[in-house]
Amino acid sequence: MKKILILMVVLSTFVFGSGLRGSIDSQYDKALKYYKAKDFKSSYEIFSKLYLTKLSDAKLNFYLGRSAFETGHYRVALAAFERVEMLDSGNLRNKLEMARTYFMLRMYEDAQLSFEEVLQNPNIPQNVRTNIELYLSKVKKIQQKSFTYATINMDFVYDSNVNYGSLDSEYHVNIGTLPSESEKSDMAFQLYADLVNIYDIGDKNGFAIKNRVKLFLKYYSDLDDYNVQYAAYTPSILYKDTKYLAELVVGLDTLGLGDIEYLRTISLTPRFEYSHTNRFRSITHFKYQQKDFIQTAQDDLNADHYELAYSLQNILSPRSYVQANITGIMERKDHGSRIDVDYDEYRLNVVYANQFTALYATELFVEYKRRAYEDYSSLFDSKRVDNGGTAAATINARVLKTLRLHLKATYNRVESNQEKFSYHKYTLSAGINKTF
Repeated sequence: MKKILILMVVLSTFVFGSGLRGSIDSQYDKALKYYKAKDFKSSYEIFSKLYLTKLSDAKLNFYLGRSAFETGHYRVALAAFERVEMLDSGNLRNKLEMARTYFMLRMYEDAQLSFEEVLQNPNIPQNVRTNIELYLSKVKKIQQKSFTYATINMDFVYDSNVNYGSLDSEYHVNIGTLPSESEKSDMAFQLYADLVNIYDIGDKNGFAIKNRVKLFLKYYSDLDDYNVQYAAYTPSILYKDTKYLAELVVGLDTLGLGDIEYLRTISLTPRFEYSHTNRFRSITHFKYQQKDFIQTAQDDLNADHYELAYSLQNILSPRSYVQANITGIMERKDHGSRIDVDYDEYRLNVVYANQFTALYATELFVEYKRRAYEDYSSLFDSKRVDNGGTAAATINARVLKTLRLHLKATYNRVESNQEKFSYHKYTLSAGINKTF
């Protein structure tokens, strides 16, 4: 009789436990449906009752934090995000949500530190970076300051084909066969600096002014004629609303090749970003640019550049995102009869980034492009058409809070109906990224 009684207790415990787990899973699925439908009030009511049964579940705590944030329960949200941080310290999305929660709780110093930590990661997409800059500008406005930060990249680069030498040793034209320029390889030192200042100018609206200065220098070990010096100043005005962000950017650029100033440009770029959901965004821009070549010998390269781009971005997880971009480009010469100025170009590329751990991240990039020139070449008896592809992979490793190491490999290949312009090249670079 005693054995039968013990068996009944064990069976009832198993059945009750299974029923409880089934009930919890059922409630979890129900709350998740509310969450995905943006019914945060209903999802919060369920998640706030379930989390004690799953304190070590990072996903549940993140959903609870987001639901609590959207319903104004900021201290509950902060506690949930802090639990996620302990369970998954490499979760960039959670760091961003925690920073937003600090801001809503008026813990401005904590908000600033958290936003800046996310901003220091090179793997975040540019539109997310802009949103963080806007938050930081609001923090600084409260502190009666403007927000400024700088990023510096220093790299050593190997380039297998600095001069874009042809794939073949010779090419054919209607007057016979001519020798192609052979490939020249070299090592280079590369420096990229980016300085951003942003200031919130609205009281109740979302206006801000952004000033950005970029500098790029590339110096080859032997091939000095291919050295590059590039500088740009791009002031802009932004307006941020709940669902969209609009920006109008003015660009002033100068480019030097070798030891001479080669090109100056001025551009105007309206840009618009729309959030369909918390994870899915559309980004588009139109760019008009006027190119002015400085050297007299290149005067007939002056052109008007038109660019229209559309991007779809999907946040796959708190650690990763994918973005597809399609771009149409048209250039038309100001004057002259050169046949290598007027062209139409189409580009399709995809970027995938993943923060695997708190220390390591990767970014993958692939692109296809097609460029068709407008003017007929009597030498080749055709109009030039180029088809090209690019593949690149980058690995980042954090060694200090504001210092990262990176390795990048890139392969480019272009096939042209005019053999002279077909080439391939690969570049390998290694360096550091520092944020100030």
